[in-house]
Amino acid sequence: MHKRSKAYVLLLLSTFAVSQFPGFTGSAAHAAAAVTATVKTAAAVTEISTLTKLSSMNLGASFSVKLSDVSVFAQDSGNILTYTLTYTNSSSTSVNLANYFSKAVTTGGSVIKGSAVSADSPVKKIAGKETKSITYYANIGKAATVKGLKINMYGWNFSAASYEQRIGTFTVPSNYSLAALQGESKKTELNNVPVTTQASSLQIYHYNGKVYAKVGYSITNLGTRVLTDPGYSMNLKSSGGSVFTLALDESSSEYKIQPQEKKTLYFMTEIPAYMNLSNMTLQIAKQDEGLKLYLPVASYSLPAAVTADFTVAAGAVKKISVNSNIVDLQLKSSAVYAENENGIWTYQVRVKNAGSTAVTLPAYTLSVKSAEGYSFPITTTAFNSLTLKPLEEKLIELTASVPLELAQDTLQLQVIPPAGTESTSTIVLPAAYFQIPYKLESNTHVATEASVINNYGTFGVTLQSLQRLPWGDEDLVQAKLNIRNSTSKTITLPKLTGILKADLNDLSSTTQVVVDNDVSILAPGESAQLTVLAHIPYTLDYSQTKIILQETSGQFLSLSTSDGAVTSLAPLAAGSAIKITSTGKKASIQERLTTVYTGSSSKTVYSEVEMNSGESRQSNLSRLYATFRSADGQYFEADVNQSDLATGAAGKTLVTFSANVPSTVDTSSLQLYIGQGVAGGKLTSAGTEAAGYVNTSALTLNVKTVTPQSNLSSGISMFPYTLAVNSSSGSLTAGTTNLTLSINYSLTKDSTYQTGTYGHKLVLQFIDPYGQFFEKTLTFGTDLITGSNSLYTTTISSSLFKSLNGGNYRLKLYDEFQGQRMELGSQIYDITVTQPASATDDKDKDAETDTAGDASADSAS
Repeated sequence: MHKRSKAYVLLLLSTFAVSQFPGFTGSAAHAAAAVTATVKTAAAVTEISTLTKLSSMNLGASFSVKLSDVSVFAQDSGNILTYTLTYTNSSSTSVNLANYFSKAVTTGGSVIKGSAVSADSPVKKIAGKETKSITYYANIGKAATVKGLKINMYGWNFSAASYEQRIGTFTVPSNYSLAALQGESKKTELNNVPVTTQASSLQIYHYNGKVYAKVGYSITNLGTRVLTDPGYSMNLKSSGGSVFTLALDESSSEYKIQPQEKKTLYFMTEIPAYMNLSNMTLQIAKQDEGLKLYLPVASYSLPAAVTADFTVAAGAVKKISVNSNIVDLQLKSSAVYAENENGIWTYQVRVKNAGSTAVTLPAYTLSVKSAEGYSFPITTTAFNSLTLKPLEEKLIELTASVPLELAQDTLQLQVIPPAGTESTSTIVLPAAYFQIPYKLESNTHVATEASVINNYGTFGVTLQSLQRLPWGDEDLVQAKLNIRNSTSKTITLPKLTGILKADLNDLSSTTQVVVDNDVSILAPGESAQLTVLAHIPYTLDYSQTKIILQETSGQFLSLSTSDGAVTSLAPLAAGSAIKITSTGKKASIQERLTTVYTGSSSKTVYSEVEMNSGESRQSNLSRLYATFRSADGQYFEADVNQSDLATGAAGKTLVTFSANVPSTVDTSSLQLYIGQGVAGGKLTSAGTEAAGYVNTSALTLNVKTVTPQSNLSSGISMFPYTLAVNSSSGSLTAGTTNLTLSINYSLTKDSTYQTGTYGHKLVLQFIDPYGQFFEKTLTFGTDLITGSNSLYTTTISSSLFKSLNGGNYRLKLYDEFQGQRMELGSQIYDITVTQPASATDDKDKDAETDTAGDASADSAS
């Protein structure tokens, strides 16, 4: 039964072969030759990359086959031909494929039987109403072209000598291209995922004496699942037949394509410098594990090679691919200034994610390359784990130092991706060589606004003032800046640190940045004021001041000015008040009293100011720092005496300033420079150490000379105390050495002010009729107490008093401060001398006492 069935099939096959493929007759051969000639003529016109126009071949009444694809992959063991036959069974019963087989006939005449690849070898039947494609392979030796190649279809015929009956032949057109044509998309499968693919670019790079080819491969995922790296072999084939294995480029490190997503991946390889770059192809192959062979998957004709240049013109944008995302790189600005025989460069690099998904940039290595061939590395952490959301951009601040002996106008900023690990074959090429425009850093002038752009926004920055004021045996350079938000959105300022440079002198070790009122959020148009200050030797002369503000990831702004620092301030008129507006420390400061204590070789300038709190709550007001300035420009640092207790709402504090000055200093036209103490970039409170000061103002002092009072009962002032001597007397027993001094006094204290430690002493001086003087230092609150008509007594001893019969004495009161005195007043009082009682008087007194006693006794009886 089986033999009859098989014979019937062969009879049908024979019938179809003769009727459909007349190539077995003379007329048919002539027709085939004519067709071949036509194809050859057409080939001169255009090439094709598909076999869709080839007719199908009938293998039976309801069973046909079509040649749908042909590919070749060159290998050392022989080129592997693959061809795909698509079978269609239109009947309702299955067809056994064991009854059919195929052979490839090369243009050289070799005939090789095709075998199914491992994935298709299990297929033995074509079910009813089924269409199925099966791929076959054959080793065709050195043959590299398929133009004119034939695929013969056979069936079994036991009447034939070899039992093989050729049913028909598929001839590959002479204008057929194994590779997809330039710019042509190709539908295929990668890892069983349907995709549309295209070879989009071929770039040639010359780097470090080598030549590299970079192939762009575009993939659109048409499937419903994510396409990951299928592990296929990617190869670049030259027109001469040389094959080079391609590796995934660093910019395409993630081979992951979502459904319906389109992504371009880049592959690279090193090629010989002498290679002909025309008519190159991209070949993709996958390994058949069962056959231990690489089989072709797809091939593409590459566009004409373009020699890529890493150099980017000044101001131009370089588009690079990072994980198949387009990222814009741009050297947005550069500036240089000279320092210590070096050009100190600052750069702004703009990085923008122009893609549709977030991207993490590589940790690029950056350097500045001179035309003379020297390379200077740039240290930065800005690219460490830098992730940008779609359309997000960052400005990266960089600095570099290049010796001035090298040409500064031909430098390049080179951006190089990180090298691959030893376990990978990744080829790393530069991302860009930016040409650096030569531009000297602009000179900023006081009160002129400059535009600054950084990662936080666009700002108008004004150097409001530049001052150089005394700080002990040093000077303090203070640069006050106004930073205005010139954008239309609210900006949050970062925590800023600063660097001040005076010519070549780096003052960063003492630099502080103090932000007024701790402003960090700026609405559109709003401003923040801050002061950058640093210590400098007072003997140092310099002409250029550089101010740099930095935040965590880099530079925020940089300004240079050749404007000289102001060393004196325009003073406020005498009696005017200084306004402190710092948040939580608002206050006004006004002179209360300034006077001079004169000594023998020096004098002490003493000034009291009222510090009135402007806060509605108890507050730790600013620690004040002050310096006296004479009319001829001499500065004398003041000792500050200030209460370290919190000041109540709307409360008052008395702050005193004093300084010892040479007696030759003219103290009649003094000014008092007062600032708010700072340390660690913060305003300090009274009782804490300061490392500088800000917000300095100058008060014109009204120096008063205290005229001694001639009537002590009218009261003398040692603020906050007022002392009035109501009366005083000296009493002495004649012939004795001790005089008793009595003082009736009234003492009041003004408790309006909160004060620091009281530094004054009241010196009481007693001058006797002989011109001798005796002194007592009295302390308010202990020796003298507040109240009216209080009595103070003391005893003064002198041997001269034995002969004193009367007279008067002078009381002088002095205000002693830091060892120097000021007379407050004096007055003369009388001395009362009492005679001692005699012996006769004593007897008389005794008799009188006895008589009185007797009388009393009598009266009692």
